[in-house]
Amino acid sequence: MERRVVIIGAGISGLLACKYLVKKGFDPVVFEADNRIGEVWNHTIRSTKLQNAKVGFRFSDFDWPASVQETFPNHTEVQDYVESYARHFNLYPYIKFHSRVIRIDYVGESFEEMKTWDLWGRTGMAFGSKGKWHITILDTETNATKVHQAEFVILCIGRFSRLPNNPELPPNYCSKVFDGKVMHSMEYSDMEKSAAAELIKGKRMTIVGSQKSAVDLAVECAEANGESSIE
Repeated sequence: MERRVVIIGAGISGLLACKYLVKKGFDPVVFEADNRIGEVWNHTIRSTKLQNAKVGFRFSDFDWPASVQETFPNHTEVQDYVESYARHFNLYPYIKFHSRVIRIDYVGESFEEMKTWDLWGRTGMAFGSKGKWHITILDTETNATKVHQAEFVILCIGRFSRLPNNPELPPNYCSKVFDGKVMHSMEYSDMEKSAAAELIKGKRMTIVGSQKSAVDLAVECAEANGESSIE
């Protein structure tokens, strides 16, 4: 029986999964929609820093470089650290960039049959069933699609998997009370740094939320316009 493994996402968890699978003798394929590894660290705003002390946020077998002196490294230093890890353990050959997974289907076992199983995969083993996963991949450069087959799939897309949670507001009502721009922090972080700075300059900003991205955005708005510009 073949034991093909697919990993979806080349963030920190995806890299770790890849490294340990290779160590176990597997030949995994990592599908990454972007052109770089790092996931969330590849899409941050200028002011973002690590919110945990670096001593508690590190790979157990690959320490921070001596050049990183701050307790809370900035996002560029974190991204460099993650990329150094991938190079050190030679993980890049396993990663396919510009490869967005748009569909996953399990083929070979009927849903009715799977409902009778007492154990995962019928046998409780990772490669115990006769079914296969069909993973549909979109090439984000050519828009071509293809289907990749595997016996095991590991999802490493994380909590922040490029899916903005924007509220749906009545368009007619909103246009009467607010005619400004509404955008998600993910959209803002995808902008060029100079364009993002120009967007918030000279404007009053309302930030909805109070977690990490909201705090980072508040810092940038305050630096650009003063504290009174934020609500």
